[in-house]
Amino acid sequence: MSTAHERELKYLYALTQPPQLPEGWSLGEEAAPLKLQDTYLDHAGLLNARGWSLRRREINGGETGYTLKRGARTVGTLHNREEVEALARNASGATSASALPAEISDLIVDEFGPALTAQLQPTVTLIQQRRTWPLMYTGVTVAICSIDHVQSASDTWCELEIEFLTSLGEEKVAQLAKEIDDALRNEPGISPSTESKAERARTLAL
Repeated sequence: MSTAHERELKYLYALTQPPQLPEGWSLGEEAAPLKLQDTYLDHAGLLNARGWSLRRREINGGETGYTLKRGARTVGTLHNREEVEALARNASGATSASALPAEISDLIVDEFGPALTAQLQPTVTLIQQRRTWPLMYTGVTVAICSIDHVQSASDTWCELEIEFLTSLGEEKVAQLAKEIDDALRNEPGISPSTESKAERARTLAL
């Protein structure tokens, strides 16, 4: 299991290649592409109403893990959330309570009671094709840059995300986020995103 404080910039992205970067910023070598199948789980909107999000992710048709996100807040264009990740408890990674990692199940039970974990059902499924690069500032990696081509049941779109390393302090992240955001928001084909991917899928399905 891992617990981290996720801090990222999110943009709707109309380009096919990485953006132009300001002076002092550069991309490292591109990683191998990933195919992600994300299924969001809830029951009667209880998690969503509390600002929680539970995602089951299958990577390249293999390893399956769960991520619980909560405590979301936005400062300017910088999205902040607590993120708890753990591998599924069985090989199939099914949505049954038996597959939910104990660390995440315990958090849900403590907040909502024991019944909810057995009642979880898929609410949104997304297929993503992801490209990633290390994002460097003055030659030092400070974030991961990703371009995600997202397909939901009702639409397709593309997002650019910049997720800062968890080792960076809050002041450093705020400084870097402002500098790169000031440059990117002036580029054609890039606009700040205020929604998570699951929220956008729900909006488009209306």
